[in-house]
Amino acid sequence: MKKVLITGADGFLGSHLTDFLLQKGYHVFGLKRPNTKVHNLSHYTNGIQDFSENEKKEFLAHTIKLPTNSEFLTLLECDLNNAKLLEELIIETHPELVFHFGAQPYVIPSWEDPRYTINTNVIGTINIFEPLKKHGIKSRVIVACSSAEYGTTTEKVKRPLKESDPLKAVHPYGISKIATELLAQQYFLNFEIDTVNLRFFNQTGPRKINDACSDFVRKVAQIELGLAEPVIEVGNLNPYRDITGIKDSLQAIWLAAQNGSSGQTFNVCSNRKIQIRKVLEIVLGFSSKKIDVRENTPEKLRKTDEDVILGDNTKLKDELGFEITQSLEGLLREMFEYWIEFYKN
Repeated sequence: MKKVLITGADGFLGSHLTDFLLQKGYHVFGLKRPNTKVHNLSHYTNGIQDFSENEKKEFLAHTIKLPTNSEFLTLLECDLNNAKLLEELIIETHPELVFHFGAQPYVIPSWEDPRYTINTNVIGTINIFEPLKKHGIKSRVIVACSSAEYGTTTEKVKRPLKESDPLKAVHPYGISKIATELLAQQYFLNFEIDTVNLRFFNQTGPRKINDACSDFVRKVAQIELGLAEPVIEVGNLNPYRDITGIKDSLQAIWLAAQNGSSGQTFNVCSNRKIQIRKVLEIVLGFSSKKIDVRENTPEKLRKTDEDVILGDNTKLKDELGFEITQSLEGLLREMFEYWIEFYKN
């Protein structure tokens, strides 16, 4: 059976990718941060989120394996900063594919603790590539990069952002992802490690938390069920974003893994310019309640907030056959129904 390694397996993209690859018949070795709850993969742990040390099992003489109900999912606790353990795991699993999706993924925490963000995202990437180089392991590595790398260039170029546009990140998270991508490029150029970089723009869908779409949908679902007062506090609704649903994200990831040219970077985006205010209007329409919207709540505002982030997905479409299949309203409706069921249960 073919084996894959996914860092950040319990994250939003990683968990959906885990489902996707298990359905395709792969043995998935999923890595998650130690001593944190199982969130998005709890359907493989029978709903259990917390495991005591006694409940964990040994893997390579380390007590890091969490029990799952799938014989083809090996769920392991491993910090990206633990270079020694990562090396052992990569040698042991010898994966055909590595999906490096683990990271500190948020802008605000990157300002609050930039050292942790840089260590996890940059040094953590080195810790993935070094064992492949050192031991000559022929894995294809799909690296999760970010539209945050572009910074403020959207308004300046007056068109959707292309992979060839300059990278001018405006926060530590964006800078860490530039470094991640450049490192992947160097391991390809200097050591011929097979890499493909995916610059993700806004990705959302069921399970997602801590983005505008999911924040709006979760709050409105709570209000609809009577679990919260009919008030929603929001930040800046004026920016425009490029939003892709998880089904299309998985399509892009799989196309890149199968057919993406080594050393190449692809934007993963919808090429749709959507104002955050419009997202909120659609979501409010799902509720039967009259909801009071309070804009520009201080704790919801970012230190920096790019006016427009819009991606050009021409390269992904022309070279790999990618097509957007989810409408924005259909995507948000699917998310709303997911969170309604979640809060009911």
